[in-house]
Amino acid sequence: MIAALACVVAALPMLQGDSGPGALSRPTIVPRLFVVAILLSLPAGLAAIAAYHASRPLLIVAGVLCLLQSFVAFSGVTLGFVIPAILLIALGLERRAIGPSRNARRRDWLAGVVVASLGIAAWIAPFATTETVCWLARPGPDGRPVYTRIPPSDTMSLGLGDLGGGCDGGSFTIEGLMVGGVLEIGAVAMAGLAAGTGNRRRSEDAAPA
Repeated sequence: MIAALACVVAALPMLQGDSGPGALSRPTIVPRLFVVAILLSLPAGLAAIAAYHASRPLLIVAGVLCLLQSFVAFSGVTLGFVIPAILLIALGLERRAIGPSRNARRRDWLAGVVVASLGIAAWIAPFATTETVCWLARPGPDGRPVYTRIPPSDTMSLGLGDLGGGCDGGSFTIEGLMVGGVLEIGAVAMAGLAAGTGNRRRSEDAAPA
């Protein structure tokens, strides 16, 4: 459900805008819809790991991240994430987690806090490092527009043969995307490692002497 919602929300701007063959848009390193879809799908990955390893702390972490991302859009298109968020949190709180010791449970919750922090940071990094990109579109040899990036300017005049141009704020940078990607991968890896370690520790303590 989370993954499906992520794809729909990410694709909405493209479906609502002009995406015809003659449409012009700013040149991007990675299409914005892919970046948004991957970020919105993070709770889905964490929930899958939590379900596989029966990790209640990780279920709650996935639910909290899902709840937070339900309010990232002022238009309200992300409010649908509230439903899976509540379900995940409810599953995590259904009953007290069974662990070998109080310290083990603390370690599980501490790992959950780290995963949540990495997930939030993965959102912040790409959007905190955006920049303004100015561009011109000229016809290429095959008739398709070829984009040329130009220095930002308050005034822009089109030359002979130019198809269009403009300046767009909020464009992702390579650095921001790389940092965000590393943080998201780190969140998933940390979740898998913590959940797997917790399962092994509980199995060893539950084994007969």
